Amino acid sequence: MRLLVPFMVLLIPVVPLAAQVGYPPSHSPYHELERGTFAEAFGGRVFGTGGLLQLGPRNGSSEGARLVIRGKNTLQFSFGGWTAGTQRSVINAQDSIATRNKGLSPQRLIAGEIGFQLNLTGGKTWRGFAPYTGVSLGLVHGQGGPAVDTSGYAFGNKIWFAPTIGTRWFAGQRIYLKVDVRALFWKLNYPPSYSLEPAKQPGTATQSNAVNTTGVTSQYTATPEIRVGIGIAW
Repeated sequence: MRLLVPFMVLLIPVVPLAAQVGYPPSHSPYHELERGTFAEAFGGRVFGTGGLLQLGPRNGSSEGARLVIRGKNTLQFSFGGWTAGTQRSVINAQDSIATRNKGLSPQRLIAGEIGFQLNLTGGKTWRGFAPYTGVSLGLVHGQGGPAVDTSGYAFGNKIWFAPTIGTRWFAGQRIYLKVDVRALFWKLNYPPSYSLEPAKQPGTATQSNAVNTTGVTSQYTATPEIRVGIGIAW
């Protein structure tokens, strides 16, 4: 089974060529992409749940830009950055159960990324569309929140990765519109204070009142994001 995966990948560029058999060149639904370098701007929406304890980034808008460089037909690379204005929960681990959740606080994310993309129609479009799949990875920094977080929690700096699927629609050779969906994965670390009994309402030997009663001190979370953008030939 493992041997079939690279074999199928190698066949992808062949599919558009085989599908053109029987079409006069002027009427073929497939068209060659003449340009391979684009400057791209995009915006979107993230839909975070915050993870197990709802401390991670929640919903918010995102925007960014990147440079896109197509390699040999199917393979494409990108370099860029993005930011997202999200929110996170603020919890005082020493407070009582009823009052320890202090609500939501702004959480600004700033990230750099590199991307690897597989163009499913190779170096061509099908009726203007060029679907793709890929993965991005990079470093993200979390800013904002209360001046003092008594729990000791901070998003900090994290390595992240995001599998992606989407499509571009080319309006000629120099410009395209795109839409894609991806899932941002990063690791949240929970401070020790969340596993301690709160000073204002300690639990009992049989019933813990700690914020974190699972024993989990860290967790990878998936934050979905949908993006739309525009690319212009460089």
